[in-house]
Amino acid sequence: MVYWIGAMVFALSSLLFAYIETKKQNIKQIFRSHMYVSFITTISYVIMALALATLVAQSGEVIFWTRWLFYMGSCSILTVDIAHYMLKSNIKKTEIAILTSLTMFCGFLASITLNNYSWLFFALSTVAYVGMLLTLFTKANENKKSSNSIMWYVLITWSLFPIVWILAPTGLGLITTLEEAILYFVLDLITKIAFGLYITKLKRITI
Repeated sequence: MVYWIGAMVFALSSLLFAYIETKKQNIKQIFRSHMYVSFITTISYVIMALALATLVAQSGEVIFWTRWLFYMGSCSILTVDIAHYMLKSNIKKTEIAILTSLTMFCGFLASITLNNYSWLFFALSTVAYVGMLLTLFTKANENKKSSNSIMWYVLITWSLFPIVWILAPTGLGLITTLEEAILYFVLDLITKIAFGLYITKLKRITI
């Protein structure tokens, strides 16, 4: 049920961002990032709702590992959009996208590896994540007052995802699959829809 609710919410947010961004005067110059992020997340939730690809942990709880593959797309788009807004023009955004993709891909490997090697992939994911954060923090445009708030927002909210992974059946198994699904859903709402609306507002002010 949580996944179907998530699919409906993000389907509606896709339409919302499409409407908002088509209202911008210079729509041809704007990458519709938040619409794509919501649409990709919608597909992810539909696949999880249908349980098309799952694993069973030793505790008997179900692991929905496909979310990390879709995070590769949605989160890479998000970080590139953040970089486009925050970073100086001479910084290549591909660096951010690669580090984000590596973070999520290693998270995927950690989720499907049901043995001690999962922690190795989790560690590799953490290294890539720290690299992505350092790139954002050290190369941000200090002339933008909103840069600090965005960076701290990303640092705090995005860092909750690996914590959930550790607590969930993918890690220590201290929470159930249902509790994991609810926590990820709340985090997706905060990091994708709420943050997307905030960035859209900033773009409207600065354009």
